[in-house]
Amino acid sequence: MTITTINDVVAGLGAQNNNYWAMKKFSAGQAAGAFQSSFYAAGNPGACAVPPAYTAGSGYACDKTTTGAMTYNNAVTQNWLAKWFATSTVAGTLILCDRLWACSGMGFAATTYSVTTPGSLPARITDSGVGVQIWIEQYVAAGANTGTITANYLNPSAGAESGVLSTILSAPVIGQMQQIPLQVGSVGVSQLTSIVNSQTWTSGSWGITLLKPIAAIPLLASGTGYTLDWASVGLPQIPANACLMWIFQTTAATANTVISQTQIIDK
Repeated sequence: MTITTINDVVAGLGAQNNNYWAMKKFSAGQAAGAFQSSFYAAGNPGACAVPPAYTAGSGYACDKTTTGAMTYNNAVTQNWLAKWFATSTVAGTLILCDRLWACSGMGFAATTYSVTTPGSLPARITDSGVGVQIWIEQYVAAGANTGTITANYLNPSAGAESGVLSTILSAPVIGQMQQIPLQVGSVGVSQLTSIVNSQTWTSGSWGITLLKPIAAIPLLASGTGYTLDWASVGLPQIPANACLMWIFQTTAATANTVISQTQIIDK
C-alpha cells in the first residue's frame, strides 16, 4: 500500500488520464429487485460474446482484454478506485465487479453439469478466492421453472463445499443474474466443480460467473447523477488486469441506460 496521506489521494486525482467513462444500455429486468448483467449489454464497452461452454476445458478465466470489459490502464504501482459518478434512467443500485471466470451451456434439464478442467482463478487473485461469489448468468430467456440449483465448489482452503439457491426466479430474462449463496460459514470460492439443477425447466440456457464485488453506488432516482468520493467509496484496490463489469439491481421491469465515470488512481 502506497497511500499514506490525503495528499496522496489528491495527487492521484489530479493526474492525467485517470478518468474512465462507460455507458451501457441494459435490457429490461424481470421485475423490481432483479439483477442484470452489463456484460452482454450494448454500449461502450461493447457487448461480449457468450463465454465457453462448461465442457470446453479451457478459456474460462476473464481479464481486462476480454471483450466487454471496461477500459482502464494497469497501474505502475497500484490502482485504487478513488471517485465514482453514475447516472441511470431507472433507479437502482449499480455494483462494480471484477469478473474472474465464466462458463455457459447449462440448459434446462434436471441434471448435474460437471465443469471440464475448471482451472484456477486468474493470477491476479492472490488470496485463493476469499470473497469470490457464484452467480447464474442467463444467456437465453427461460420459460416457467421451479426447483433448486446447487453449486459444488472448492473453498479457499481447497475444501469441498456446496451452496444452494433454494428459490429460482421463474422465467428469467436474457442478462438476468441470480446469486447462489455459499455454504454457511464459507468465505469464498477457489474453483467451481459442478452445478446441479434439480428440476427440468421448459426452456432456457445459462451459465455460471465467478466474481468479486468492488464497490456499489445507489442511484436513488432516475435521471439524477450520484458521486462517491474517495472517502465514501473506500479506496478499494483494483488488481492489474481486472475484468471490470457492472451488475444493476433495478427497481422496475424497464430497460435502462447507465452512464458512469470512474477515477482510478495509481499510487
